This record gives sequence, C-alpha cells and structure tokens, in this order.
Amino acid sequence: MIRPSVIQKQLSVVLSILFTFLLSYQVIYSLAVLKETVSPELYLSRAALALAGFFFPIVGGWFSFRLGGGIFFAVVASLMVILVGSIAKSSVFIWFLLEYGLLCFLLFRVDEYFENQISSLTVDREKCQNEKNDLEMAYKSKGEGISILFEKYSTYYHLRKLAEELTTSLSVAQLSQIIVERAMGFIPRGDIALVALADRQGRHLSIVASKGVDSAAKVIQKQGDLFDLWVIRNRKRLIVADTHQDFRFDLTETVRQQGLRSLIMVPLLDEGRVIGALRINSAKREAFTNDDLRLLDAMAAIASFALSNALLYEQTEELAIRDSLTGLYVRRYFYERLKEEHRRALLTRRPLSLLMCDLDHFKSANDRYGHQAGDLILLRVAQILKESAENAVVARYGGEEFALLLTETSKADAAKVAEKICQHVEKAPLTIRREEIRTTLSIGIATVPDDTLDLESLVQKADQALYQAKREGRNRVCLSEA
Repeated sequence: MIRPSVIQKQLSVVLSILFTFLLSYQVIYSLAVLKETVSPELYLSRAALALAGFFFPIVGGWFSFRLGGGIFFAVVASLMVILVGSIAKSSVFIWFLLEYGLLCFLLFRVDEYFENQISSLTVDREKCQNEKNDLEMAYKSKGEGISILFEKYSTYYHLRKLAEELTTSLSVAQLSQIIVERAMGFIPRGDIALVALADRQGRHLSIVASKGVDSAAKVIQKQGDLFDLWVIRNRKRLIVADTHQDFRFDLTETVRQQGLRSLIMVPLLDEGRVIGALRINSAKREAFTNDDLRLLDAMAAIASFALSNALLYEQTEELAIRDSLTGLYVRRYFYERLKEEHRRALLTRRPLSLLMCDLDHFKSANDRYGHQAGDLILLRVAQILKESAENAVVARYGGEEFALLLTETSKADAAKVAEKICQHVEKAPLTIRREEIRTTLSIGIATVPDDTLDLESLVQKADQALYQAKREGRNRVCLSEA
C-alpha cells in the first residue's frame, strides 16, 4: 500500500472539513424550513441526502489521519443525525448511525489489513536488504580476494622477470643499477633506492648504485651510515618508521641526515655472509609497511644470488689479470692496456710515457737471504710503485722487472715520477734477520710522440733506456733518445 504524502493528507482534510461544513449547513437549513414548508418530505429527503453525504468526509478523515480521522468526522455526522432525528421525530434516521459505525468498522478492518500488509512487506524488504548486504559483502570479499591474488600474481611475475633480467649480466655495477631501478618500481613510496656492497672483511658498506624518484637526485654520501652498520652487525632486515624517534639509533646522528625520516633495508647474504644491503629511503614518516619490507626481502634474496655470482666472476677475472704475489697487473693484461692507451694517445694527440723498471742486484739478495726475503722485497717495491704513481697502470713485467704506463704524461713529468720512485725505493730498506737490506731501482723511459709513434718501438726504446741505466751504474733514470 502506498502511503499518502503530506500534501495529499492536507488536501484531503481540507476537503473533508469543507464537505462537512456544506453538509451540516444543508442539514441545518433543511431543518430550519421544515416547519414552514407545505412539503416537509422534500426537505427531510434533502437532510437525509446530506447525512448520506457524510460518508465522504469520514473516508477523507480516515485517508488523512487513519482511523482517528474517520471517527472524528463520523462523530460530527452522528451529531447531525441525532439533531435531525430529534427535530423530525423519526427513528428512521438512526440507521445512519449504524451505517457510520459500519463504515468506521470497515475502514478499521481495511486499515488493519493494509497495516499487516505493510508490516509483511517491510519484513520482506528488510530480508531482501539483508540479503543484498550479504551479497554485497560476499562480492566485496571475493573482489578483495581476487585483487589480493592478482596483486600477488603480479608481484611474483615481476620478481620472476627480475630474476630473468639479473641473469643477463655478470657486471656488478650493471646488476646493482637494475636492482635499484626495479626496487623503486616495486615500492614507489620511497624517495631513493640504494645498493651498497661490503668490503672483503664485511665491516663497511660502500654505495655502488642509486635510483631516486627525481632523475636528478644524487647520492652525496658514498659510504654506509649507522643503519648499514646495524644491518651488517645483526644480519637482519630493518624497518624504521621515524628515524628521529627510533631508540635503537643515536638521535644526534640520525638528525644530521637530511631528507631521511623512514627507511626499509635488507641485507644481501651469500651463505650467511653479508655481501651488501638493499635499502629504500623516504623523507616522510611511516612511509613503509611490513609488506613493503617483505617484498624488499624477496628482491634481496634474488639479488643476493646474482650479485654473489657477479662478484665471484669479477674476482676470478681479477685473479686472471693480477699477479698473485704483488697484486699488480700481469704482463698480458698490461700489454692489452698499453695497446688501448697507445691507440687513444694517437687519436687525441696526447703524450703517453712508458717506464720500464728493474731491481738492482735482486738475484744476489734472493740467493743470500732466500726466496721469502725476495718476495718481501718485491711486495715492498710494488707498494711504492702504486703509491708513487696513483693514476698509472702498474704491472709486474717479469721476475724482478716492473712496468708503468703514464697516460697524458710528458717525458719530463714521467722523469719526475721515476726519480721520485727511485728515491722512495732507496730510502725504504727492509730488515731481515736483524740485517738491513737496501734496494735500488733502475728505470728507462720512452714517450709517445717524442721518441716514437710505433707501439713495439716504444717498448723497445724503454728497454734500451733501462739497459743504459744499468750500464751507467744502476739506481738511476735514463730517458730514451729519439
């Protein structure tokens, strides 16, 4: 049943009152002229018709105010019936009272019926609404489940793609850059992702790759900080919601780090040994969740294996080009670098100097003090060569013979470097068996383009200058003559 609106109720009650007024006026008017007319039957009929018309106000009252409104207008109509009956002195009008009562009874039953229907429909509606809510919750739950499954599938898919991508290279630098780029893609809430690798002792971390949200972002600090040290020491993953409030770290140190309020970090492990760390920083507090940390941990597990293989490969490559005793480059690798730098020098028209060095009387010292003493002498000289010419390519060319390649260095500057080396070697004696052993070095120098433009000729002229230094008494520097 459709309930009437407020406007409909107001209109109904106004019409009911208007009808009641008109009908009452008709009844009173008919009664007023009843004694004066010659045909009272006509006016009694009009009064009876007016009393019958009270059915409409009663129905209108019920329509507006339900049973109470119908009874109100029925009472008004009943008063009119009593008035007419008393004046007309006729009991026939009493039937109108019965009809009004019957009408109110019928209206009451109709109202009761429709109220029951409304209650039943309301219950059904509530059931339907509950079922609708249950279906919506089930749909939402299934939708969330599907969304979670899709997210997990997407994560696993991207992790698998990352694993495949990391197998395409054995370069530590290239792999590290791939890792930080993918980390920023997986966890975009961070401001910058960093990969730091540990030294061979596993005590310090050095940043080797970074990727920020802003392409112009740069990492000024190249060494690890207190958070890196915590990860190395504990070998556990780390999440910091607010670096200014975390009791595990020194507040004075954390406040100094600008643009860092929260971070997640996981160690890169190889058979229990820390080889590095993967980290994401944010300038906002509580930027990361435990789910982000778990995802970063999964990435680290994949990255650790790839970086471990790359480090092992680079170490193997390093062993192939390094002398096992001195750590200097071997002759084969030095000659490859010599060819590269020679080609570059010809293209750029920049000087290139080659220093050939030989230890004086090394065989005598080796025979007298033993091979162990000879190895110590070679190690000491190799260290001096690396310290005296930091930007040079230094190699152990033979048994006690060394070679240095100085790029973009003139003959005069190369001579200064050589003199410096000779002085350092002479002033750095070794004490073996409480006996001081002094060592000297002879050096020959040849330069492109002053002496030659040919590679083989460059090596030959440097050798000739070295032999000249030997002939002239050793412990000296001789320059090749064009």
